[in-house]
Amino acid sequence: MILRQALMLRPLIKNRLGKVSSPGENLRISVDSGGCSGFEYKMILDKEINEKEDEIIKFSNGASVVIDKISLEFIRGSKLDYSEDLMRAAFRIIDNPKATNGCSCGASFSPKEIFS
Repeated sequence: MILRQALMLRPLIKNRLGKVSSPGENLRISVDSGGCSGFEYKMILDKEINEKEDEIIKFSNGASVVIDKISLEFIRGSKLDYSEDLMRAAFRIIDNPKATNGCSCGASFSPKEIFS
């Protein structure tokens, strides 16, 4: 599966990611147990890519989004957004069709089903 078909990217992602990342850094998205709803989205900048386990979107400006295949199953069909307001600026996952509940901060969710 091509990551672009599984995760929609809002227009600001490419430009903002190009500004906040250093050469060779990727925005890594993962899903881990935790948070107030059972699972949480995690996003970090790193330089690691596992060709066997990761799906990658590369942009013409050198920026990349990377997500491991297991985490991708929890967010398939979601949107990756970037928002700025008076309190914070952040990349975030929105409109996750695989989630039933989420917390008000948007960082954690309850999945509709657990994948093996």
